[in-house]
Amino acid sequence: MTDLQQLQQYYEQTLCDRIFQYTLTNGTVLQVIFYREALCHLLGIQHITKNRRYIGKSGYERIRSGELTIKRLKSMNRAGFISTKHRMEHFTLIGHLMECGTVFRFYPERARGTRIQATFLIREKKHELYLHLFLARESSKSDIYAPISYIVITERDDNPNLYVAGQEHKKVLTLDILPMKQQIENK
Repeated sequence: MTDLQQLQQYYEQTLCDRIFQYTLTNGTVLQVIFYREALCHLLGIQHITKNRRYIGKSGYERIRSGELTIKRLKSMNRAGFISTKHRMEHFTLIGHLMECGTVFRFYPERARGTRIQATFLIREKKHELYLHLFLARESSKSDIYAPISYIVITERDDNPNLYVAGQEHKKVLTLDILPMKQQIENK
């Protein structure tokens, strides 16, 4: 398995400091921004450590310094690690997901048993995996959405369509990947 510093490097180089701007056929614009302090949450580290020191900016810096590693996570909570390891193993597929995934308007009440409070979901099937990236709107006056959860399900799981069954498919008209600086200058 790749180490956390390699995943952090991928995250910074492929996803951070850019805007993934989806224009939907109904005129809705989604500007997806990946924040550095969200990395640990997207990896599911909170399900392993149950400790706030290992999430957000603090967790991000602990990965950078080498203090937080895969080996350390396994030693903290082996069962928690096993339940989230798919996220880490397939984290580098998020770039592909962002470019090729299908967009859904997400209604949490339609996904039996989920506590994820997202507005949109981007989903892609890659080999035997179903990749899900959940997006939440930053404010009611903004087109900016931030990823709040990343879930990987395999075809062998009980319900691989859990998060898309009954959800509203949205057709993407265009996807533009813009440098963060350009978006700020255009405001």
